[in-house]
Amino acid sequence: MPVTELVVEGGPRPRLRRALRELWAYRSTVLAFAERDVRVKYKQAVLGVGWAVIQPLTFMAIFSLALGRLAEVPGGGAPYPAFALSALVPWTFLQSGVTFGANALLTDAALVRKIYFPREVPVLGAVLGSGVDLAIGLGLFALIGPALGARVSPSWLLAPFLGMLLAFLGVGVALALAALNVYYRDVRYALPFAMQLWLFASPVAYPLSVVPGEWRWLYVALNPAAGVLDGFRNVLALGRLPDPGLLAASAGTSLVVALLGYRIFKRLEPNFADLV
Repeated sequence: MPVTELVVEGGPRPRLRRALRELWAYRSTVLAFAERDVRVKYKQAVLGVGWAVIQPLTFMAIFSLALGRLAEVPGGGAPYPAFALSALVPWTFLQSGVTFGANALLTDAALVRKIYFPREVPVLGAVLGSGVDLAIGLGLFALIGPALGARVSPSWLLAPFLGMLLAFLGVGVALALAALNVYYRDVRYALPFAMQLWLFASPVAYPLSVVPGEWRWLYVALNPAAGVLDGFRNVLALGRLPDPGLLAASAGTSLVVALLGYRIFKRLEPNFADLV
């Protein structure tokens, strides 16, 4: 009696689950890439980890002088230096993770061509490695934040949770840009300009309250970094809980960006080894 073999093709969801399971199996490789990135990033720099401190402090000084004093931008209830630094610390993490993640496949082109591993591993390693910047920045804020006028509060314990939300957003953006960067090398040249635009489109130098209330939800939905950065500011500078509605909107949109970025990455992945 002949045997009929039935083959069922998996749809997008099974493929996504399979990819995530494989990625989980390579989690130690992600950690290895992250550790290597941190070593290379800081060991070959004269000032080492000092750069993770210099960048937010420099921007804080510039913003405090140009915007806090000259333009008299409100600090939302906190002295402007503490107000600015509380958002610059997480922004530095997001900027670093997206920038290094978007270039990770080209940086590790030799490994991508010769060794098999899930191609998203270098991107995730770059974003995870940038988490060191966030840890250093939070430590910096804990040391000098009270002297700048920040309110010490148990709400500071929420900062790692907010960092995880920002990491989801950074991973989604970095994955999409890393995939596009393989096909279109203009991405690496346009990225610094795009990150500057994103900085000034986010409530880093100004409070979220400057956005009219009726447009605030749309603003946070279109720029999911806004709600998380505002959450950092509430937690670190003002010592209070973040707005749950705005934070939920940012978290939901960040998750969508992460899934969409991963889909774009996996869709473009088959030709990476031939193009890098």
